[in-house]
Amino acid sequence: MDLDELLQVALDAANLGATELKQRYRGPLEISSKTSPEDHVTDADLASETLVRALIHERRPHDSITGEEFAGHENADAKVRWSIDPLDGTVNFTRGFPNFCTSVGAADVETGEWLVGAVVAPILDLTYYAKRGHGSFVIRNGQHTRLTGPPADRATKILATGFSYSAEKRIAQFDDIARMMPNFVDLRRMGAAALDMCAVAEGAIDAYYERDIKEYDWAAAALIAEEAGLTVQRPAFVGDLCHVRL
Repeated sequence: MDLDELLQVALDAANLGATELKQRYRGPLEISSKTSPEDHVTDADLASETLVRALIHERRPHDSITGEEFAGHENADAKVRWSIDPLDGTVNFTRGFPNFCTSVGAADVETGEWLVGAVVAPILDLTYYAKRGHGSFVIRNGQHTRLTGPPADRATKILATGFSYSAEKRIAQFDDIARMMPNFVDLRRMGAAALDMCAVAEGAIDAYYERDIKEYDWAAAALIAEEAGLTVQRPAFVGDLCHVRL
């Protein structure tokens, strides 16, 4: 398994999708709903995922591909499976907030291990990336900086989270957070799960917790956090929690 090749594909694909989002940002959008009136999909989501899938398929034609917006492309002989979130932070995107990104991760089909991940936030001009066993990094102002997570002895810790579209699940999340908050001085709700996890990897946030998120939300960012030395609890099943911390 050539991790360097896989990482380059992840970076190129995520950058291609993010560039499409940047071109459509604050422009006219076609918006529809999916699972609920609040769960939006835009023509920008669809265009971004189309480009990401096409690039991966061109470079890695024998791999399987899953994503948020389209049916999976399964290959019975695939050694690698890609997981794509073409627009993490769709509500932010539709409202003109800059916190959104394209996320691309790849896993070993046989072992289930996540191998590489790339998260590109085009308006913030940030690129996060990792490959298993080789650390994680952020590109800011053209500089590649290794990520090491937040300082363990920080006195004032901040928790990041996000909330389900389900009112019932939101109530349960509020109860969870109430139990957690004695260990934190403040809470951040930034609207893009992948960027929340990357913020913990970078040390701006001390921990991240969320329930009811999908694989494509955490596929790349959880590996980035893990390679920064953090403890990552991935969801074991749909609706389960995702937790990133020291």
